[in-house]
Amino acid sequence: MKRLSGGIDVGSESHHIIILDEEDNFLYNQKVAHKLNEFTESIKLFKQIEKKEGGKISFALEGKNGYSNPLDRILLDQGFTLYNVDNLKLKRFREAFAGEWRDDQRDSLMLSKMLKLKEYINSPKEKVFIKIEKPSPLTESLKLLSRHQQTLINEKIRLINRLGKKLLEVCP
Repeated sequence: MKRLSGGIDVGSESHHIIILDEEDNFLYNQKVAHKLNEFTESIKLFKQIEKKEGGKISFALEGKNGYSNPLDRILLDQGFTLYNVDNLKLKRFREAFAGEWRDDQRDSLMLSKMLKLKEYINSPKEKVFIKIEKPSPLTESLKLLSRHQQTLINEKIRLINRLGKKLLEVCP
């Protein structure tokens, strides 16, 4: 079975995705808006690419959660393998090649090329690629509760500051 390497440059409004075959030919090279319907269409294309090429697509992405959410979860649900790459390691890899400093297309290309070399640059001492696993329901619940807790803390601070300001107006 062929190994197809994908790279996803994660952005707040769109993600640039590149998929390469074993000979570095582009199978997919597009910017995908951060919208559920665009994710669905892209995943249909990814499945078609896998079927046509007779291979399995793995993706490397810089950073997980944050702006990559919900794309990363959807990809995991559809059976794709995802790896997280530290941005400093990507920067060092990018420096080995001449080119534009910050470019979404170039970053996704570097991620896919890095993934092709996974067996050579990943070592027991230095983990370059960290496999992204589907989180447990308990972890998801804790994440939601901790985010809600932070919102409540911020609200409390805001109210205390407003009350303190009003008290200073009445009793200077």
